[in-house]
Amino acid sequence: MSSILLTGARAPVTLELCRAFAQQGHRVYLADMHLLPIARWSRFVEQYLRIPAPLQEFEAFTQALKDLIKRYQIEHLIPTCEEAFYVSKIKDELPCRVWTNGFDLMVELHHKQRFLDLAKNFFHIPATLPCTDFEDWKNAEAYVFKPVFSRFASQVIIGQPEQKCQAPRKKPQGWIAQERLIGQEICVYSIWRKGQLGGFAAYRPMQRAGKGASVYFEGFFRQDIFETVKKFGEHYQIEGQLSFDLMLCGDKVYVLECNPRSTSGAHLLGEDLAACFFTDQQIVLRAAKNKAIKLAWLLNHPQSIFFKDFSKLEDVIWHPLDQGPFFFQGLSVLELLYLAIRHQQNVLAVSTRDIEFNG
Repeated sequence: MSSILLTGARAPVTLELCRAFAQQGHRVYLADMHLLPIARWSRFVEQYLRIPAPLQEFEAFTQALKDLIKRYQIEHLIPTCEEAFYVSKIKDELPCRVWTNGFDLMVELHHKQRFLDLAKNFFHIPATLPCTDFEDWKNAEAYVFKPVFSRFASQVIIGQPEQKCQAPRKKPQGWIAQERLIGQEICVYSIWRKGQLGGFAAYRPMQRAGKGASVYFEGFFRQDIFETVKKFGEHYQIEGQLSFDLMLCGDKVYVLECNPRSTSGAHLLGEDLAACFFTDQQIVLRAAKNKAIKLAWLLNHPQSIFFKDFSKLEDVIWHPLDQGPFFFQGLSVLELLYLAIRHQQNVLAVSTRDIEFNG
């Protein structure tokens, strides 16, 4: 039995990790900046702890983590959202095992252009240029423009004419132009123990919240994708969680970007997550499996209630032994709506305003 601190209690994947660890006998503590994050309602949580925001109060955030680790004798710290970048920056100062890469590698993985330099010897790479060097504006529809640091595809410009591309034209130093690929989107989630693959799940995002985060996902497996991800992680001696966005074009697999944190694939590994972290096993999702974050799906796509298999789909929030998060998730949504109004941002943007890392 270990004492585990999970940060990012606002994320459904954190709830998934919490349940998996607790059901294997571990003591799970949660930390976040929000008052009513969804995972705090779980009966599997020893204690929920509010901490300062790393983006706005980095020193206070650092001290809070050190105090919590000491007070609760934490042995493992696992960040799940973008606070992972701030945690990685103080990794060597924390007296427990920290499940992230070092800060420099985390930044390289997160940066849309630099990551492709890391990945070019493993994956096919779409033609990509920094917007400072981009000149083909008259054919802008053939490209995807994205900030070098971003999340949820919230600022991505896809297939738009030149006049719709003002942001990358005005501040080209923070944007890239990437060849627009047409194919099948595949996402990968993986767990690593000092360069050893512990868990792997690939899935197709069937419905999204906005342009980015998947709310309905379908398990998917291809041996070549698995082997390429495995070689990449072993080469860079990855520690913790690593996710990829891929595009399958015919028989070629292109990598678009990387997120060195949790993503929805954790839901597909489910109760096997604890073994992925804390045993020598290698858990690989090969069978087809569908899951959804049903409330988020309905809020973004109300017509989905008429989807013929909606009622049959497994909801990641519902758990027969842990019903609190399901019944109180509305309070978590209300908090996000309040923060969105207060800070005059949309819900996706405000969900990361205190933890996002932009270089």
